Amino acid sequence: MEGATAEETVSPPAEEAPPPAGRWFDAGRAARWFGRLLISEGLIAFYVGLAISMVFNHRIVTHPKSLLTGGLGDPLLWVWELGWQHHWLTHGGDFWTSNQFYPATDNYAFGETLLGYFPFSAFAGDGQYDNVLLYNVLFVFCFALAFAGAYLLAKQLGSNWQGALLAGVVWAWAPWRLSHLAHLNVLSTGGIALALWALAKGHGFTFRGERGEPKPRWVVAGWLLAAWQVSIGWAIGLPFVYLMALVGIAIAFYAWRLGRRMIIANAVGVVAFLGITYWLVAPFLRVRSEYGFTRTWHEVEVFSPPLSGLWTAPYETWVWLETFFNNEAALPQEGVGEMLLFPGLVVVVLGVAGVFVSAWTWRARIFLAVFVAFNLVLSLGTTFFGGGLYWLFWNFLPGWDAMRTPGRMIMWVTLGLAILAAGTVTKLYRLIDEHTRMARQVIAFYMMFPAFFALIEGIPRWQQVENPGIPPDVKQVFATVKEPIALLPMDLWSNFKYQLWSTEGFPTTANGTASNYGPQFHDMQDSSNTFPDKHSIDVFKRYGIHKVVVVKSMEGAVGILQRPTAGLPLTKVESNDVVVFTLQ
Repeated sequence: MEGATAEETVSPPAEEAPPPAGRWFDAGRAARWFGRLLISEGLIAFYVGLAISMVFNHRIVTHPKSLLTGGLGDPLLWVWELGWQHHWLTHGGDFWTSNQFYPATDNYAFGETLLGYFPFSAFAGDGQYDNVLLYNVLFVFCFALAFAGAYLLAKQLGSNWQGALLAGVVWAWAPWRLSHLAHLNVLSTGGIALALWALAKGHGFTFRGERGEPKPRWVVAGWLLAAWQVSIGWAIGLPFVYLMALVGIAIAFYAWRLGRRMIIANAVGVVAFLGITYWLVAPFLRVRSEYGFTRTWHEVEVFSPPLSGLWTAPYETWVWLETFFNNEAALPQEGVGEMLLFPGLVVVVLGVAGVFVSAWTWRARIFLAVFVAFNLVLSLGTTFFGGGLYWLFWNFLPGWDAMRTPGRMIMWVTLGLAILAAGTVTKLYRLIDEHTRMARQVIAFYMMFPAFFALIEGIPRWQQVENPGIPPDVKQVFATVKEPIALLPMDLWSNFKYQLWSTEGFPTTANGTASNYGPQFHDMQDSSNTFPDKHSIDVFKRYGIHKVVVVKSMEGAVGILQRPTAGLPLTKVESNDVVVFTLQ
């Protein structure tokens, strides 16, 4: 990756003659441009990241339809979401009112949406296995994109390729990220780095005190990439919106010096970013207004990590397993998955050193140090002096009162440390080159070691689970029953499986899983604990449910089927896998 820069490889040569008059498309010129694009530095970085990701995820690469990483919880939700996008593309209807949580409307906005992956859903198929395949492809892809984005960002800011390599590795495979293997929305951070890279490139901005040539098209691209990142989900998208607001304010102070074209480019980009963000947030505002969804400060307290969480890595890290950096027992067990914040030893050491020894200017180093410290305090939530800083955000920043997991702010700490560390590696290369007679090829080799050791810290020990195939009789019910149904038992883990199975035809169900639940769902779930009885039958009928399907293979189904039905207004039909109750 030491070859030509991304700009040199992507932009057409200035000396190339324009196509002859009357020809709007020159196939030869387009082919040459595409060929240069394929071997550009940015895409080479992506290829490297993809190769590493495929090795780390080799089991799902070789079994992409039958295995899932992260258990049978949230990954099944993401599979369903991707499948719903494909279903809407092929069948139409109301996109925001999906097949789950009947009769609630706008229920697709009850949680994260992964809308940024909508273009990929066009290539999905029908049924659970095709959609698991798509999910696994995106799971592998998101690490590669994060690696390439951070690599390009560090290079644009002035790092050598070894420092950029370290930044890419840390941004993609920092130990704390391995605790979020079930959260595709949290792992999908490539757009953040790519957006910041494009904006820095467009403004000719570096951390070395140099200024490059302004490039308006990259400015527009940066704002569009930022909008795409936000469209993946609000869990990391909302803090990114506020970061982009600060970036926009900073640009406004000096963009006027760069000329009319740059002002127009930023104006177009900002309008597009704000327009897309508003379109994305509108359905969430509707459901919040209709259903009154809120988070409580107690939830923030539950998920706030103690100070020791900063040096605690998850059990999914191979190198730190059963070491000082893997003492989860010292953390509160409720919400522990959100308290494992260790960014990695390599990036912490080199990042701290980067405040003092760096290729960056002193102004850049101070900015990065403040950025890291500020987000470090935020990531501790209520455990840092009562959470005063987080409380201010919670009460005064619109939308922040939906952010119940402060620990995820460690993402921004990781980014700041990665950029600081890249500056350290760049400076060390220069110092060794200037003060020794060592060959530059040898120096380049040694300067790869920080990235190599950071990559070792990111080696995962993930467990994959089997894709739970849909029982034949459940599939038959989905295919033949056209009215809304409720599947029992109605507990959380059963609902995850029902969501996955519902990608076979997308029947309308009262079941579902999301970050928020409407009152209709709570009423039916509560009454399902005593089904079949007069009260539960009345509740289901009140919400338009006349078919209740008990899945025999689910835990708790036996208890439901042992309850008496004599004298109740229902009939039942039993098969190998299910019992279908028709409420009269």
